[in-house]
Amino acid sequence: MTRAERVRALLDEYARQRYENEREQRRREREAFSRDPELENLRARSIELAAGSLRAAMGEPDADKRRAIAEEMRRKGTLINAETRRRLRALGLSEDYLEEHYRCPVCRDTGYVGDAPARFCACFERRLAMGEQGGQAAQTFEAFNAAFVPEENGQRARLLEAKRLLEEFADRYPQARWRNIVLSGAGGLGKSFLLNCVYERVSSRGLPATRSTAYRVFDAMRKRHMGDGEGADGFAALLETPLLLVDDLGTEPLMRNITVEYLFLLINERMEAGLSTIVTTNLNPAQILERYGERVCSRLFDRASALAIRLEGKDLRLHGIR
Repeated sequence: MTRAERVRALLDEYARQRYENEREQRRREREAFSRDPELENLRARSIELAAGSLRAAMGEPDADKRRAIAEEMRRKGTLINAETRRRLRALGLSEDYLEEHYRCPVCRDTGYVGDAPARFCACFERRLAMGEQGGQAAQTFEAFNAAFVPEENGQRARLLEAKRLLEEFADRYPQARWRNIVLSGAGGLGKSFLLNCVYERVSSRGLPATRSTAYRVFDAMRKRHMGDGEGADGFAALLETPLLLVDDLGTEPLMRNITVEYLFLLINERMEAGLSTIVTTNLNPAQILERYGERVCSRLFDRASALAIRLEGKDLRLHGIR
């Protein structure tokens, strides 16, 4: 495929994404309006306010009066928006629930930024570069295919639900419903693939994220504990990155005075700073409690901010599925 063909294919994909954004927004509107009909009235008032103010301003030759019309529109609009947000919170929904959500808020999923002549957004350039690299199949939500996952015992349904929740997180981060996510289950169920999908989606939106294995996290902990300057910088980076994704928690060495203590420090400090962490693990909650203790377990599964997802079923790798 030539570069021009890849560009056209990506632009088509972005167009489909905008269509999905609009369809999802309409679905959220129907849900919210059915639960609180006044929200629909507020939306109609907001639209009429903007249209009426525009008509009045276009027919007003006096500049001061046009500014007064605009100021009155902003005042009334602020009141409408405040009441809308209040009602959404009362329903347990986010304040931006009725707004269109974008995979990339910079270009609003158009692929372009800037005025004429517009240029490709960083998210578009990154996706284009990935296609040019070839080789290993991209681990992205777009490449996700559950058709070959067994349906027995609900395995496919659980994986699809996990994909839906993680894609929602990746699309709405940093305003996602959950701050932390624990994705657990036996090996070969798709945990690392989904983690990579989140990393790719968040990065493609131009947002900073750090992906690491549990062993590399442990190595940074060990170097920090031993006074290694380079390791201290590495651990500090893990503490400070806005989104940390850790794969295979539980496979790292269990070293006294290091593993448990520094893992608690890492998770606790990130929670206190309001930063997000996602981990995958083969361990179940009981095993996490046994290995790391109550303090680490309570932070990982904090009811106020964490989402726990458990996958079950056959090892997809043993059945020729990647």
